[in-house]
Amino acid sequence: MKRAFYPLLAVALVVFPYVFHLPPFYGYGGLATQILILGIAAIGFNLLLGYAGLLSYGHAAFYGLGSYAAALSVLKFFPSTHSFGLALLVGVIIGGLAAALVGAFVVRLYGIYFALLTVAFAQMAYFIVFQWRSLTNGDDGLQGITTPPLNLGVAQIDLNSALPALPLGPFGDLSDVKCWYVYVALVTFLVVAFVRTVVNSQFGEALSAIRQNEERSTFVGYDPQRYKFAVFVISGILCGLAGALRGLYEGSTALDSLTIEQSGSFAIYTIVGGTGTLLGPLIGTALVMWLQNVVSAVTPAWRLIEGLLFVAVIVFLPHGIFGTFVKARAKDGFSWRRVLEIK
Repeated sequence: MKRAFYPLLAVALVVFPYVFHLPPFYGYGGLATQILILGIAAIGFNLLLGYAGLLSYGHAAFYGLGSYAAALSVLKFFPSTHSFGLALLVGVIIGGLAAALVGAFVVRLYGIYFALLTVAFAQMAYFIVFQWRSLTNGDDGLQGITTPPLNLGVAQIDLNSALPALPLGPFGDLSDVKCWYVYVALVTFLVVAFVRTVVNSQFGEALSAIRQNEERSTFVGYDPQRYKFAVFVISGILCGLAGALRGLYEGSTALDSLTIEQSGSFAIYTIVGGTGTLLGPLIGTALVMWLQNVVSAVTPAWRLIEGLLFVAVIVFLPHGIFGTFVKARAKDGFSWRRVLEIK
């Protein structure tokens, strides 16, 4: 199964957008791209919560700052270059630098104090972006961003262009998917591969030891603050990457990317999917965003349904949907009866 992980992941990413062309999903082709973008941020959040045991309610700061940085690179910082790669890189760097700044303070704290301080820094970031109107346009946000083409050296690709036409029966047509999805899917694949390498390395083992017993990990030679700072920065970089992709994909960015509600969304995606699992955050993001985009078109009570789902997962599947499956599979195979018995 371990050898088949990457091939299966690749197949899943290829098939995923066309699922939304089956009834009752039809009309939500761009939703798959949005899910993967937010899924990358959830993966970064999960690296901190699921593997290091650190709960942050301020990760929207890195996501939002990455989005603003990428957008400003196109509009104001480097408008003459009109470089997609440069804009994306600036967003990643700003997200990482912001995480390093915040991490230098918060990794010294524990539990609720850690979480509250991340909220405080996120609110500071929100206030700065809101007040710096000459640069960010305040609560109007940045609009009208023209996404630069992706420069591959030998060719330039307009990510807003569609794939070649090819009928796929009930799954629509190949051209229903834009090049944007292909690019984001490739980035998602690389992010999952990177995180998988990290958590299976000695660094990942150290994070696990610190999460289980920080005092004991100190006795065996680990420096908890150093490891927590490193994972905090990596997590912030991934959120900055997701934010930069969001700004460039949507051609706009606004203050909602910096709110506490956005940070809470990352937590919901991760917990619903399964903390401490590689694919749990992606699955949780897909399920919750599907509820938001599809169920909301059917009934105005979609928030109630989302809340009930979250409560049901916490009560009946405390390891999350995918996390419960993984743990049940590790116990002599999978069955729903066994799933519901896991505590």
